[in-house]
Amino acid sequence: MARITAILAAPDSAVHLFAYLREGLKRDVGSDLTTASVFDLGAMRGRRVFTDNAAAYPVGNFKRLDRNRFYDTVIESGQVFATTRIEEIAEVFFDWEKIQGLGFGSNLNLPAIADGQVIGTVNLLAPTGHYTAARIAAALAWQPVATLCFLLLLRGNPETDSFIGQVAAPAAGPVMEGA
Repeated sequence: MARITAILAAPDSAVHLFAYLREGLKRDVGSDLTTASVFDLGAMRGRRVFTDNAAAYPVGNFKRLDRNRFYDTVIESGQVFATTRIEEIAEVFFDWEKIQGLGFGSNLNLPAIADGQVIGTVNLLAPTGHYTAARIAAALAWQPVATLCFLLLLRGNPETDSFIGQVAAPAAGPVMEGA
């Protein structure tokens, strides 16, 4: 708790607290690729606010949000969504072939929840079979920190702020993935 308090007292606390969260999730849960997203439910899209792999998943891009098992589990119910096989990923994410091509077959989406609403997700990818019940439980221990990260981020400019600082949109505007 002392580390969180120190991070919160310093400038750029959203960026630094997210780095702390990412470090803890990587250590306790495991992730070979991490992204984070905020959602515009009216437009049925998410905006990426962090990535470990900018070539595959650039910060600032939008991703189409579909009503499916992921939506029902995470957005509607505020629960973790986790899979252990690429076939399960393919059922809900249009970019499953990209995920498979990057060598992943397991995912975990950890929702950040405030006032009963999902305000963002931390999205983890790992090899097939990785996100077991024990790893899901370990991820849930970090959920309050994830929520605090998103609350801090959303205090700024929701169109440009990210967990890597402010991101200027490309001249042509952000890309809509899955459109």
